[in-house]
Amino acid sequence: MNTICALCGTPLTSTDMLVGKNKLADGGYLCAECFNKAITVNRDLINNLDQFYFAEITGMILKSKIDASQNPGSSAYAGSNNFEYDAPTRLDEIKDQIVALNARLSVLANEEVNELDKVLDGDEKLVAIAECIDLHSNREGIIFSTQRRVIFMDKKFLGGVIKREFTHQDITSIEQVENLLYSVLKINTRGGVAEFKLHNKSDGRVFCTIGKGYFNEPEKQMSQQPRQPQSLYQSTLTPSSQGSSNTPKESPEVIFEQLEKLGKLKEMGILSEEEFSSQKAKLLQRL
Repeated sequence: MNTICALCGTPLTSTDMLVGKNKLADGGYLCAECFNKAITVNRDLINNLDQFYFAEITGMILKSKIDASQNPGSSAYAGSNNFEYDAPTRLDEIKDQIVALNARLSVLANEEVNELDKVLDGDEKLVAIAECIDLHSNREGIIFSTQRRVIFMDKKFLGGVIKREFTHQDITSIEQVENLLYSVLKINTRGGVAEFKLHNKSDGRVFCTIGKGYFNEPEKQMSQQPRQPQSLYQSTLTPSSQGSSNTPKESPEVIFEQLEKLGKLKEMGILSEEEFSSQKAKLLQRL
């Protein structure tokens, strides 16, 4: 059994376990306080919490807080005169970004996730995140990308955080190799190579697609790094199109998946309308 609350990360007590119905579908548990918070948002959860995943519960709570701020008095969070509305914190915003990315994180990643507000700058947004093992140190944690860097982070059991950081300016390419049950993400930098075993094999494609969609900005890269290739990231599965008449063709499924990722980046404000249209046109050329 997990010994920490899946939502707030505090150690579970015997009193918390007396609730009896505080288990989530992915195996995690909520402390009594978080369980009460969840059923305040949705009374049905008192009997069927075990049918919902951590990300779904987090999404319900964040949505309720947003509704309360926009429509005072209409949300369960604003129904009592004794309840003081808590504005979403920076960590709440980050967790909301994780939900928007449809990231498949287990409860084992909660400790690292709860440290993200201390690691990310105020203007950084998550564009990809996954659970992994650092093949150099054999440490298990999470790897994530923002609009300007890629970071591996492991929250040690007895406290403290270990992380490896790669700025996009230092990355020369990113590749991935898929196996039957997992994929290996290879980050090539000017200082060497870092490899990470991703628990979900499709996550490697996400990192490579994000790189192609967001960092393929010729004018910006020419001004910052004149000698850099047009795209900092390269996927071993989806060769980069350079506008040649011999553009390699790919299956519609792969192209549509990449278009969906581009759409999410545009919705999050990472890509402008012009950048989205440019990358969309390049992808459609490969059909």
